[in-house]
Amino acid sequence: MKKNKVLLVCLFVINAVWATAQAQKLDGVYVGAQLYSTPYNGMQIENIAVYFRNDGTYTDKLNIKNWKTNVTGKYTISNGIVQFTFDKAIKKYKLSANGNLESTSGIKHTLHKVKNVTTLAAAVYEMKSASNSGGMGTGMPNVGAFSSDYLYFDGKGNFSTDHSGVVGIGGDVAGGTIGGKTNTNSKTRGTYKLSPGEITLTFSNGTVNKHSFFYSPPNEEDMIILDGNFYFRQESEKPVANIKQPVANTNKTQGNATKASGGLPSPALLLSKLREACGGAGIDKITTVKETSAITGNLQAVTFTDIAANKLRVEIRQNGKLLMVKQLEGNDGWQWVNGAKKPLSQSDKTEMTLSLYQGILGLHKKLNKNFLAGTVSESKGDYMLTFFVNNNKLIYMIGSDYKLKANAYTVNNTPNYSVYRDFVEKGGISYPSVTESSDGKNTITVTTTAIEFNPAFTEANWQAP
Repeated sequence: MKKNKVLLVCLFVINAVWATAQAQKLDGVYVGAQLYSTPYNGMQIENIAVYFRNDGTYTDKLNIKNWKTNVTGKYTISNGIVQFTFDKAIKKYKLSANGNLESTSGIKHTLHKVKNVTTLAAAVYEMKSASNSGGMGTGMPNVGAFSSDYLYFDGKGNFSTDHSGVVGIGGDVAGGTIGGKTNTNSKTRGTYKLSPGEITLTFSNGTVNKHSFFYSPPNEEDMIILDGNFYFRQESEKPVANIKQPVANTNKTQGNATKASGGLPSPALLLSKLREACGGAGIDKITTVKETSAITGNLQAVTFTDIAANKLRVEIRQNGKLLMVKQLEGNDGWQWVNGAKKPLSQSDKTEMTLSLYQGILGLHKKLNKNFLAGTVSESKGDYMLTFFVNNNKLIYMIGSDYKLKANAYTVNNTPNYSVYRDFVEKGGISYPSVTESSDGKNTITVTTTAIEFNPAFTEANWQAP
């Protein structure tokens, strides 16, 4: 969808007339995700779900019992522009010929109408969330949590739910640690009944709950909207042959890889074990990387990394249309958003620089000097290795089995977490295909769909759009 299609004059007229007729009213629930960038927290996702009525009123409170009649405010339509207030901000959207609402400011995004359904195919849906508390200046450790809530439907009227989570515990910048604990529980099940705009869940203990419920098919967002929350459909079975967790080789050590005092492994030992699990000396042969990913909110990202040249570029698209580019070149950089180019903020430079020292690339011999200078601590059975890059704290969370679990870093006193899962292997390199990143308030899930190690880049790859 990168190219604009040339429309016949008659088709254009018909669509224009149709859009004008439709512009008199909206009726239904419209959903979408807006990508935005903040000075200190980088890219964030805002999920939007609004119920518009044909009487000119709307509500964004789909999680309350009287959502059908609740009025958050009024919306107006003038010259094909829909205007309303969401989360204290005025939103303006253009009503397109296909009935979608297209944003008119910020990074382009679309709201589309979701469906009322009375039947649902067997599927698993997942909602991710994140939170944090405490931290700098509070006298309390920073606690960050990722969690997933799962809904299982068998397509025959039965459902069950699961919940899993990862908790990180951190201290202040000097000497702080982050620890992890994963928990999973399954304790609720029962039957469900669908009616237009609602689902009734009858639990095995007799409890009956009603929720607002809408559906977006696979050719759109492939999700359900329950009480205004976004649950994305998950593959119930993954190809096991293509998925593996990195397994440490406990029979080898390298150099000064020995136990530190107090029984904790030294930074050198942790580095050795991680490298063995994730590709060994093959990691050092990586010079460039091109990674293509899918991001929460129907977004796509392409990341270009050149280790030797210290260059990093991130391109964000939606439905093939380029929305944003951020590029770091040594200590300098720029960003391009909707045709406007400007220098990178200092916080953006810092975050992009720190990204080179995380995950698999952070184990590279050209990038692991800071890792080796770090300190090791233990929390809830995990090993935490803390080090600094230009006075910014960065942490590796490593399991007792020497599996890479997560990274965390702090910029401008704001903590950020990245939890890794579903490791896959290519060219001898084992890397996480799914990364969940959060600032403690918003979570972005990045799923790698393609990766190339050592591709040849040209000047064209680094030019501004």
